Amino acid sequence: MLILISFIISGCAGYNKLLKNPDPEKRYSAGLEYYNKTKYSKSTPLFESLNAIYNGQSRDDTVNFYIAKGYYLMSDYYSAEASLEKFTRIFGRSNFAEEAYYMRAVNLYRLSSRASLDQHNTIDAITAFNVFNTKFPDSEYGKDKDKDYLTELKGRLEEKAYMSAKLYFQIEDYKSAIVALRNSIRDFPLSKYNEEQSFLMLKASYIYAKKSVRKMQPERYIAAIDEYYNFVSEYPESKYKAEAETMYVESLMFTQKRGIDLDNELSIKK
Repeated sequence: MLILISFIISGCAGYNKLLKNPDPEKRYSAGLEYYNKTKYSKSTPLFESLNAIYNGQSRDDTVNFYIAKGYYLMSDYYSAEASLEKFTRIFGRSNFAEEAYYMRAVNLYRLSSRASLDQHNTIDAITAFNVFNTKFPDSEYGKDKDKDYLTELKGRLEEKAYMSAKLYFQIEDYKSAIVALRNSIRDFPLSKYNEEQSFLMLKASYIYAKKSVRKMQPERYIAAIDEYYNFVSEYPESKYKAEAETMYVESLMFTQKRGIDLDNELSIKK
């Protein structure tokens, strides 16, 4: 056991001595050797120590690439993003550029959060994949996975929009809910949530009208009726049909009692 501990201490001392070696060529060669042996926790600090030395020289892009890829392969995605963003910004013509652009897109995908959280990295990942595909349309990188990545990322944005819009409804901010639901449907016209969202727009419009002050009710009940027509036109066999018809009948009765020319009002709305 003592022999093993002594060996480990000796190895650590040797590595620390290597990090401080004044000969950059020795550090560079050692960095490549560690990298090729998949010892990224050792190769990356060595390349980091060479960053300033090789700045502006022929090995500048190589050193920066191995730093970025080392972080990526160690699953340190935040450090990898900082390094990859720098690499793609500065070394766009490097021989490593194609792989770096793709790696950055995948790295951002790995940083992307579930739909209930902030989607900043999701948006950045989609942008990064689009940039990569534009710059390298014939690339072999991600040939079979790109569509899966993008489908999942866009699905998170779709779910986020749905959850945010539904939250307004749940907290009874019906005016904001109508706007958010409409925007979600507009932004994701093929979303699996659109039937429910269209129904919630109708329900929010109906409740908003019902709870409004008297002078605002006619206009808002007309809007609710309009949402009903839109809903049944799009989803004539919806599971929400019975509840939708109840709200429609009540809204229609309100307009009839007040002698509102519904056809004229709806034609003006259109």
